[in-house]
Formats: sequence, C-alpha cells, structure tokens
Amino acid sequence: MATPDLLSKGLIPFIAKAHRNTYAAPPEIKKKYRCETPILPGHKDYHFVDGDWAYHDSYAGAFWAPGREVVFFKDAPVWCMSYQGRDTQKLSEELQEAFTAFLKKALRNFTDDVPFRGPVLFKEEDWEYQFTFEGDYEYFKGREVVRYQGKVVFYQDIMGEKIV
Repeated sequence: MATPDLLSKGLIPFIAKAHRNTYAAPPEIKKKYRCETPILPGHKDYHFVDGDWAYHDSYAGAFWAPGREVVFFKDAPVWCMSYQGRDTQKLSEELQEAFTAFLKKALRNFTDDVPFRGPVLFKEEDWEYQFTFEGDYEYFKGREVVRYQGKVVFYQDIMGEKIV
C-alpha cells in the first residue's frame, strides 16, 4: 500500500511522465505503449510502467470517447481518473484531423504540478483549449473545452481521485 507521503511526492510526477508517453505523445513514442490487444473489445489501451509505478488508459470511440486512467503502485491501484465528453459541432473530416492534432498538442502542454489534462488555457491560430477544475489529486472534478473560431466544438467532463 502506498503511503500518503509517497503518493503526494511520487504520484504527480509519474502521471506527468505517463501522459508524456501515451495518447498525446508523438507517434514514435506512444506506439511503444499502445496495447496490441485492448482489455475490452472496441477500446484503445495504453500501458506505461516506470519502476514500481504503472499507468493504464483505456477508452472507446473518437469524439465521444469515454475512458478511464488508473495508476498502480506495486500492483495496487492508487489513483483513477475518468473522462467523457462529446463534440458539439459537425466538423468536416479536415477539421476533425486538425482538432485531434490541436487537442493532443494542448494535452502535451500541461503543467508538471497539474498533469491531469492540458493547461488552464492553450491557444493556437483559430483553436483554443481550456481546462478548469476544482480540487486536487486526492479528488477533483473539471471540464475541458475546445473552441474553434470562438465556438465550442468539444467538451469533456473529468473526475479523478486517489484510491484508498
């Protein structure tokens, strides 16, 4: 069982490292951690291990992509985050690709002290990403929103907490 001190000092840096190596990472990095066989049919899974820490992310879908991340310490689950959301506009195929590239870039620009999703605000050309939340790693809830030319095109609700 992880101690509260170990969680507070080791968990946050590990989540940051896991996020730098999985879904939003550049293709040559994330492919190392993409599971060939997902745990559940129709899902996409990533699994990242560093020492006593392990991270598993599993989600289904694309724009409506509910999923869950679980962090383990010495094979015991110690933290979990779930997310689900949807697109709010019918984007062309070209804009869908641009959206996905922008979202991944935003997610790579998180701060090391809050690595749960992307930064509070990230802008690039016509795109804007915003992540707001209440709480801390022990329990939080939040929302990320992506706007294109000022209009909301995607939102996702996020909840996370330590597992006792």
